[in-house]
Amino acid sequence: MANTAQPGSRHPSRPRLCLSLGLMLAVSACDQGPATNTRFMHPSGAQEFLIAATRNQGPLHLEIHGQAFAASPALEALIAGTMEKAIQTRRLRVATEPSEAEDPRFKLLLLFNAPASTEVLALCKNQPDGGEARSDGRIEVLAAFCNGERLVSAVQGWVEEAEAPDSDRFQQLIRQVARDLFSPRRKGE
Repeated sequence: MANTAQPGSRHPSRPRLCLSLGLMLAVSACDQGPATNTRFMHPSGAQEFLIAATRNQGPLHLEIHGQAFAASPALEALIAGTMEKAIQTRRLRVATEPSEAEDPRFKLLLLFNAPASTEVLALCKNQPDGGEARSDGRIEVLAAFCNGERLVSAVQGWVEEAEAPDSDRFQQLIRQVARDLFSPRRKGE
C-alpha cells in the first residue's frame, strides 16, 4: 500500500504514524522504571571512597534489609553478582559477611521497600528497617555507601513488574543504583 498523504494533508504519513506509535510505547515503558535518583553525594564524589574501601581488591561489605520479592533465598548472591559487574572503572567485589570485608569501616547498604519516614542522611548511623515485598509488584530500594557512620552517597530507585530477582528489569535497577552510588565527582559540581 502506497503512502497517500500529500504535503499539507491532515493525515499523517505512515512513517510519522509509526514513529509516533513507537515514541508512545517507549514513554509508556518508562512508567514502569527502573528509575533512580541520587539523594546524596559527598562533595568529592564516591569513587575515591570506594578506592579506599577496596584498596587491595578486597570485598566491600553488602548489607541488605527488607524484601524485594516474597521468597528469594538467593537474592543476596544475585545482587552481589549484579553490582560487581555494574562498575566499570574499578573491579568491585562485595561480601555479605562483615568479617570478609577488606575495610570494615565501609559498607554498602540496601533497603528494599523501606518506610517513607526513613531518613536518608541517618542511614549509616541508625539500624534501618526495610519492608516486606509489596503486593502491587513495585520494588523500591534505598541504597547507601557508608564510611563508618558517615554517609558518602545515597541513591533511591524503583521498578515495577520485575517478576523475579533474575529478571532483566530488576537487574537493570541494581546496576543503575550501583553506577549512581559510586559515581565520581562531576566536573562543575
